[in-house]
Amino acid sequence: MPWSASAGWKPIAHGVALSACLFSSCALYAQSQSDQDVMSLSIEQLAQAKVFTASRHLEDSRQAPSSVSIIDAEEIRRYGWRTLGDVLNSLRGFYTSYDRQYTYLGVRGVLRPGDYDSRILLMVNGHRLNDNVYDSAQIGREFPLDLDLIDHIEIVRGPSSSLFGSNAVFGVINVITRQPRPGVTIEASGETSSFLGRKGRLTANLQNGRLSGIFSGSLYGSNGQSQLFYPEYALPETNNGVADNVDADHSGQVFGDMQYGNFRFQGLYSTRTKLIPTGAYQTNFDDSGTLSTDSRAFVEMSYHRPVALGDLDMRVYYDMYDFLGGGSFGGSDGADRYLASTWARADWLGTEATFGRQIGRHRVIVGADYEYSMRVDQRNELAGQPAFFNDHRQPSRAAVYGEAELNLVPKLSVRMGARLDWFDAYGDLLSPRVALVYSPNSRSALKYVYGRAFRAPNAYESYYADGVVLVAPSSPLKPETIGSHEIIFERGLTSWLQMTADGSYNHLGNLIDQVPDPASGLTHFVNIGRDRGRALELELETKRASDLAARVSYTLADAADEIQHVRLANSPLHMAKFNGTVPLSHKSFAALEVLYASSQISYQGTRVPSSLLTNVTVSTKPVWGGWAFSASCYNAFNRLWFSPAGPELRQAEIQQDGRTFRFKVTYRFRRERDSK
Repeated sequence: MPWSASAGWKPIAHGVALSACLFSSCALYAQSQSDQDVMSLSIEQLAQAKVFTASRHLEDSRQAPSSVSIIDAEEIRRYGWRTLGDVLNSLRGFYTSYDRQYTYLGVRGVLRPGDYDSRILLMVNGHRLNDNVYDSAQIGREFPLDLDLIDHIEIVRGPSSSLFGSNAVFGVINVITRQPRPGVTIEASGETSSFLGRKGRLTANLQNGRLSGIFSGSLYGSNGQSQLFYPEYALPETNNGVADNVDADHSGQVFGDMQYGNFRFQGLYSTRTKLIPTGAYQTNFDDSGTLSTDSRAFVEMSYHRPVALGDLDMRVYYDMYDFLGGGSFGGSDGADRYLASTWARADWLGTEATFGRQIGRHRVIVGADYEYSMRVDQRNELAGQPAFFNDHRQPSRAAVYGEAELNLVPKLSVRMGARLDWFDAYGDLLSPRVALVYSPNSRSALKYVYGRAFRAPNAYESYYADGVVLVAPSSPLKPETIGSHEIIFERGLTSWLQMTADGSYNHLGNLIDQVPDPASGLTHFVNIGRDRGRALELELETKRASDLAARVSYTLADAADEIQHVRLANSPLHMAKFNGTVPLSHKSFAALEVLYASSQISYQGTRVPSSLLTNVTVSTKPVWGGWAFSASCYNAFNRLWFSPAGPELRQAEIQQDGRTFRFKVTYRFRRERDSK
């Protein structure tokens, strides 16, 4: 957040060849199993897994009007993924970057510099997590939920504003937490990792009759790398480009979920403080006074009840987001050094109601929501002085939406839906979606999806001004828009092997960019960008009840600026990925992840080299009465790799960590409910 101030085909061939060999090995292993094991293969069950997020009701993922991926808790444990960003980076079409402050998500070749992941809608149990200041979807260490609490994640690709409104431009990520088990369970987890990283978690689970609940707290801390070198600062007055002990990361999380009958009460609170070693936002380099703290919280009460005509869902909620950024400027010490801070705070209330009904072979869903922000405040100040920027807003919005699933002829399903949003600052916005799903047999599905989506300008873009770098827009901003066409083919090739082919075309307009202001000489935000993206995604997946699983994918993403007729910055043309797990014994597993991304062009126009990363994890199921263990090695071959930087940094690219480790142990004590 702000303060006041081509590698060629050879690496591709190596990555694809390695992935293909590993995938083939897994396939041969699958073929060598007994007939009983083949019959118990779960790939078809996976295709029939129920997904909620695509249409706001449970349906088979193969019948959903979108391309959907589902990641479950067991995959997260076996691959040793540490953050939500790690999970998403393993999937076709997605990639991430990290600038030593936040983790950013790219989708199908689009990761706009300076964007805080505002074109993806992030939810926990259907509750929106994008904040009301920056619209950020936080997916790194700043993600406010411990990954150990996740049951599964539903990743719905493509525009989804027809059901969810703003931010659902490239897709929706809905994180579903695990459900309570009968009886009482106490679970403790601890881990240690490179750079003196440590983490602890304590979770309590209870269920007794109609009352159930999960309550959990986590603490994380890391000293970060002791020394980081940035050649852009290689001068004596900036410590010769070496940042010493200014990469620390600390966070805490609390989550609760209590259910009684048809009622559910859930909430979370998270806070994360990160020292920033890069000299971002023109702050002093190698100074521990430059840091940021993000805090996020919500409480929600919801009600679900089957009624005579269908299913009724209602929710009311309160949300909070707080950001504090501190930066040191001027000289490195003494009277020349001064501290400045940026503070942002939003508190908002909302309510939503949804009603769905099955009518023969057809289904209809309608809904409405309303949200009022009690405050959206932004303030800049110098230490010991009055604020020189202080903005206060109280925006509100409302929406109605609906979608119909029509099965008029056998094997063909037609989905038609739209949402009408109203913002007090921007007026009305209509977001339609039409999808055709053709299923010639139980193993195949061909889908065509057309959708329009939008992202409303956030408070930072619309009103922020520090008078040093940025001034407020001279005219009101308009919402960004996207029009998307997508064709998806899913096919179960055998009882243990599934393939997916996905082609998409996206056209984005009214994109909000930061440009020079001719009147002041500073910069401001304006609707000027226009991008085009074409992508082809191919994926093969095998999954067995015998605990063997593998997934290999390739993405070709051609994303370009339609005004300047150049490829977008931060946009790899090729991505190839392999994920595979193999049982070592009845209760232990080995997992391998290989991730390749081709070179990118940075915001400053320099070339960021390609990357080929290998991650390995060995883990166990609970053994010895409730103990589970995990050991992971990330970037196992210690390859040098970089992430492109945004406009707030002097660096064009940020070097990432070399080989790192994590060791984790979990103990679970479970007491069954006494029988009567």
